[in-house]
Amino acid sequence: MYICICNAVTERQVRACVDAGAVTLDDLQIDLGVATCCGTCAATASEYLPGGRCSSVCASVCHASAVGLPAQGVAIAAAEGAAANGPRIPIVAAA
Repeated sequence: MYICICNAVTERQVRACVDAGAVTLDDLQIDLGVATCCGTCAATASEYLPGGRCSSVCASVCHASAVGLPAQGVAIAAAEGAAANGPRIPIVAAA
């Protein structure tokens, strides 16, 4: 199905662009030219972005605070009593 008639951009192209890392309408405009002519397709194209109703990409959400961990990451100590300034690992869970 065509998402953008003006630039002949298909649903498959939009999904591939999102799968490759596009997260905003600006990303789709730069990569595919979506919504750069008449703009009628902007709302439809946005639905394919992460969090949209047509998205095939899960939006990632940080659940660190829900389990009592710092939102910036988890400090890893090498042993008991070690300083908590080791490498930080972000906690990200897919929805």
